[in-house]
Amino acid sequence: MDKFEEFGKRIDEEFARLKSIKNFEDFGKRVDEELARVKSFVKEDVAPETEKRTAQFFARGFRKALRSRVVDRSAQRHANCAKRPASSRRATSAEYAIFMTQAAL
Repeated sequence: MDKFEEFGKRIDEEFARLKSIKNFEDFGKRVDEELARVKSFVKEDVAPETEKRTAQFFARGFRKALRSRVVDRSAQRHANCAKRPASSRRATSAEYAIFMTQAAL
């Protein structure tokens, strides 16, 4: 039985006990006890799982954005390199290697 079913079972038991309460003061005390139990359930079981899922969601989004930014920058660099005339752009490592071998001859 998972925690939600267990929690529902406890609520049913409490509801049966509330039916037997005769005065309003006892009813208020029971409601306060149940609210305290619900708060502790949310703090201990629901909140940590929600935080974990939120962190995973943001981590995935960050990775996607970072990948997209890297791809955009790379495409922009290649586009800028193609636009510049050959005399003003920096030589690639392959072009530099060819130049150095020819200069050594």
